[in-house]
Amino acid sequence: MSPQALSNTAWAYATARHPAPALLEAIAVEAAPRLGEFNTQALSNTAWAYASAGHAAPRLFDALAAEATRRLPDFSPQGVANIAWAFATARHPARPLFDAIAREAPARLSSFREQHLSNLAWSFAIAPTSAVSTAPALFDAIAAAAVPRLGEFTPQGLTNLAWAYAEVAHPAPELYEAIGHRIG
Repeated sequence: MSPQALSNTAWAYATARHPAPALLEAIAVEAAPRLGEFNTQALSNTAWAYASAGHAAPRLFDALAAEATRRLPDFSPQGVANIAWAFATARHPARPLFDAIAREAPARLSSFREQHLSNLAWSFAIAPTSAVSTAPALFDAIAAAAVPRLGEFTPQGLTNLAWAYAEVAHPAPELYEAIGHRIG
């Protein structure tokens, strides 16, 4: 199967919520050594699919982390948010990937949609590594990018954003004040 077919198949089964552990394991075994052939969207979609399906594939996630870290500058804003979400949701430790995101993302946050901003903050808040300790500048940058755009956030996005900052105890008084005004 082509890299796109592998990614799309995993995505389809996860999206349909159809349990297929043997199929997902077979895809993981075939995909892991070939991730260099995947485009960045296929990398993030594959990670998303396995996290969404709740299918543990540690070798695949290790390989995805290494490949995504190497190619992170090529990821779209959605791809960055999705790969962080997938690793956080799967509870798969990937400190180098989260460190790379914390370094790379702040300069690009103006191109992130509101959902990407809240998902990124949420992902860092629940990441199974001590990723948050390396990310105060990222949290500062997310807050600065979010405050002028809070009117574009969904209620769930606002909730996730506030929760993430509270969870990591990151001081963001302007963000909290702006969310309060937006909701109140």
